[in-house]
Amino acid sequence: MNTPPRNPEQLVTMRAEEVCKTYQLGKVGVPVLKSASIEVHEREWVAILGASGSGKSTLLHLLGGLDRPDADRGKVWFGNSLVSNLTRGPMDRYRNRAVGFVFQFYHLLPELTVLENALLGTLVPRNRLAAILPIIAATIGLLVGMLAAFLLGSEILPAADTLTTGRLVVLLITWGVVGAAAGVAIHQLIQIPVQRARLRNSDQARSTTQVLEEFGLGHRLNHRSSQLSGGERQRTAIARALANNPRILLADEPTGNLDAETGREILELLKKRHELGLTIVMVTHDPAVADYADRVVRLRDGQVVEDDSEADHNA
Repeated sequence: MNTPPRNPEQLVTMRAEEVCKTYQLGKVGVPVLKSASIEVHEREWVAILGASGSGKSTLLHLLGGLDRPDADRGKVWFGNSLVSNLTRGPMDRYRNRAVGFVFQFYHLLPELTVLENALLGTLVPRNRLAAILPIIAATIGLLVGMLAAFLLGSEILPAADTLTTGRLVVLLITWGVVGAAAGVAIHQLIQIPVQRARLRNSDQARSTTQVLEEFGLGHRLNHRSSQLSGGERQRTAIARALANNPRILLADEPTGNLDAETGREILELLKKRHELGLTIVMVTHDPAVADYADRVVRLRDGQVVEDDSEADHNA
């Protein structure tokens, strides 16, 4: 695909600056990325093209916050936010809300339906109360268990044993732990049907259902992943990546596990979403797949060796 002229007012959505990444293989450090840099602009589709082992998936993981660059060796930005320095909480929110992920393998949960899998990312708590409810349940269970041990202490022990202070402390701890575990278990049992009912009647469920219908999965909403073809599983995975309306979609070999015809269907689906304004960064080793993108960035041995936008500018 010919690269369109760059709009000078087009915003930089994401960029990596001179990032390095080294993995430890036993006592040996294996450098994967070596001062690689990339910029992605709003509404752009960028393909990262390279052979196996060139570092393209690692670069995508750094952009998406699934991994971090080596210490003091490169930065990753999303808009004006320095992603590579985010602490755990903000990083989790970035991965959940700002970006969507699609992988070669679908990573669908077999016990969930198509619709439930597509809504999985929306289950992440959006407020502090929802996040601490399990802790509250455990605390209540702990207190109830300890109170029961205190009130029933002499009746719990065998008849021949005397309730001493030491034995009472052991009972309080034991029953408290059991109560905390029971509190969490009860909370989870209640949450499952509540969450399913909430999701199925939420605005996100309605919008995600529309996406699944657009993807040709309207008749599969209540099917399990084992009942789907490879293409249907990948379409479900893409719908899941879009459920939280991310600003950018990161796709790692999205057609790598599919036959050629199904792969083309997936690429055409991504193309339609891109035409609606979705920013896409896609990793691939296949030049024919990369041709769908507006721009191709080539990686070799952990370094960017060619960027089509630079090549066109120099020409």
